[in-house]
Order: sequence, then C-alpha cells, then structure tokens
Amino acid sequence: MNSRNILAVIMMASFLTPFSGSALILSLPAMGREFQVGADTLSWVIEIYLITSLVFLLPMGRAADRWGKVRVFELGNFLFMLFSFLPVLYDSFALLLLARGLQGLGSSMIFATSTSILADAYPGKNRGKAMGWMVSVVYAGLSFGPVIGGFMNDGLGWRSLFFFMAFYAGLVLAVAMKVLNPLAHRVKKPVGNMPKISWKLFADNREFSLSCLTAMLNYSATFAISFLLSLYLQSVLDISAKMTGFILLTQPVLMMVLSPLTGALSDRKPASLLCSIGMGIITIGLMTLAVLVYCRSLWLVIPSIMGIGVGFAFFAAPNNNAIMSSLPREYYNMASSLLSTMRMSGQVLSMALVTVILSLAWQELSPVEMLTRNIVISFLFFSVLCFAGVIPSLLRGKTSKGLYR
Repeated sequence: MNSRNILAVIMMASFLTPFSGSALILSLPAMGREFQVGADTLSWVIEIYLITSLVFLLPMGRAADRWGKVRVFELGNFLFMLFSFLPVLYDSFALLLLARGLQGLGSSMIFATSTSILADAYPGKNRGKAMGWMVSVVYAGLSFGPVIGGFMNDGLGWRSLFFFMAFYAGLVLAVAMKVLNPLAHRVKKPVGNMPKISWKLFADNREFSLSCLTAMLNYSATFAISFLLSLYLQSVLDISAKMTGFILLTQPVLMMVLSPLTGALSDRKPASLLCSIGMGIITIGLMTLAVLVYCRSLWLVIPSIMGIGVGFAFFAAPNNNAIMSSLPREYYNMASSLLSTMRMSGQVLSMALVTVILSLAWQELSPVEMLTRNIVISFLFFSVLCFAGVIPSLLRGKTSKGLYR
C-alpha cells in the first residue's frame, strides 16, 4: 500500500471529529430555541460526546487488537455516518443527545486506531512528519468548523451540519475501504498473546509514561482557552460572535501551518526539547493573557493567542511521535488509545476546573468585573499547570527520540 494514500485517509478522518465539535458550538443557541432548553442542558450536546468517546477509547483499542485496527477504524466511520442521521430524521432533543453519544462511540473507534495505522505506515524517520500532517488537519477541523458551521447554521439550519457529517463520514469510509488493507495493519499474534495495559508498562518505559503525563497536563492547561476567551471577548469587551470567531481563528491556523514542520523536526530532535519549548511558550502566553484580560486590552490579546498557537505546534506532533516511537509495533493500538485517553481526560479536567473557578462569587464586584477576575484566575492557574508539565517533559531526557522507529 502507498503510505501517502494511507496518510490521506487518516487526515480525512482526523478532520471530521474536531470539526463536528467546533461547528456545533455555534448551533447550540438555535437548538435551545427550538427545543426550549437552557444553556446548562444544551451543554450536554458537547459533553455527552466527549464523555462517551473517553469511556470507549481503551476498549476500542483492545477491540482493534482482537479484530484488526482497520476494521475497527472503518466501523467507527460507519457508525458516525449512521448516527448522524438521527437528529435529521427525528424531532427530539433526547434523540439528539442519543445521536451525539453514539457519534462519540464511533469517534472512539477512529481515535483509538488512526494514530496506530499511521505509525504502521511510517515506521522510520518520516513518522514525525506524518504525525505533524495529522495534527495539522485536526487543527484545520477546529479552525474551519466555526466558519463553515456558522454559514450552514444561518443559511440551512443546524440539521444541515449533521447531513454534512454523515456525507463526510461516508466519504472517509469509502476511501478507507479502497485504500486500507485490513491484513496489512494486523499484528500476527494470537489474541491471548496480545499486550495488555498494565502499570508495569508505565513503570518500565520512562519515555512512554512521561509523554502520556505531559500530554494530560498540556491539554488540561489549554483546552478551555478558547472558551474563556470567547466569554471575555463577547461578555466583557462586547465584541460580536462573528468577530470573536475570527480572532480565535488565529491560534488553530498557526497550529495547522506549523505542525507539519515541528513534526518533521521531531524526527531529528528530542521530543523532550521541542515539547518543553512549546509548553514554555504556552506558559508565557497564558500569563500574558491574564495580565491583558485584567487590563481589558484587545489588540494585544491577539499576539498572545498566536504565541499559544506556536507553542502548541511545538508540543502536539513531537509528543505524539514520542509516544508512538517509544513502544514496539504490537503496542501501537494500545498506545493510540492511551494517547487519546490522556488528551480527552485533560480536556474534561480543563472544563471542570473552569466550571469551578467561574462559580466563585465576589459580592463586592459587578457581574462583568467578577467574570473578568475569574477569567484572570483561570489563566493564572492554567499557566502554573502548563509550567508543571515542563518538568515531566524534560525528565524524558535527551534520548527521547524514540526507541522503536
């Protein structure tokens, strides 16, 4: 099989899942008006997808060991396509939540296998570059989701987004069935001899365990940034949602452009160095944002957002490459699942921390002043958390270029 064709399939699939989340955020108010539900209930449209994906990630990695990663990958796209039709065919908020939960199940199959399939296709020195392209497309989905979603929601209604998701997942499935060979990506071992997740793996493989910990700390510190900035720009500075979207676009666009370059760089330089530089840049960006939000400065916020985008580009692809290159091939499915689990655990923790901080009450302050103070506290807390992530990243040492290329 052609490695570039495999990369193309994985890139197509990697665009779908972040796009579905970022595009739907702009449609939540329309859903709330139609189904007569409040913001707290609407949040479950996003949360149930995230939780379901997280719960099934490790079981789907094990299923990939048993039945083959390509079969699980293709089944995930099929389920995502199938359940995207539920909100279109039925006028029910309960079924909308059910559809999002089942989409999460399909996504867990895609998440658990895509990195593993790509690592199989690029076993040598070009793996980091391939990982960079995959990460780049993830951020393309995050970048263009709000733009495409906003136009489709305003022009065709929020259900058109689910039509688009179903069509796109079907397209990925068709291409995958043509390009991927189920037997070529299967480790030839009896099911009973397949590697199992154990604490011994974390204890014995320093690079793997520290890379996973670094990933969770990074996503815990960064996932809620866009949410906080959206609140600040719209509720404090009174900027329109459209303009807010364009301002926030700068971060993922920079990630998308730079990730292939930093991924290729990780084939030559240790991940400990690149990831630590990235998290250091993000830490500075978060601290700068805390100061600028307190001073209510708009245009200086944009360079800070761009800096965070550069920092994240230095982190994501090199860390993914380090995790996949620290284990032998028979562990790829498990490593891919654990990588996604750490990422999504960090995302859940990030939103949980923000929820707690934003609930703090300061009676002497007006609502806008209270929101501003809590956003500043959030950014300061996340900067400390991100800086803490530099420690396990550096502990990987100069040898963190991957034991298994």
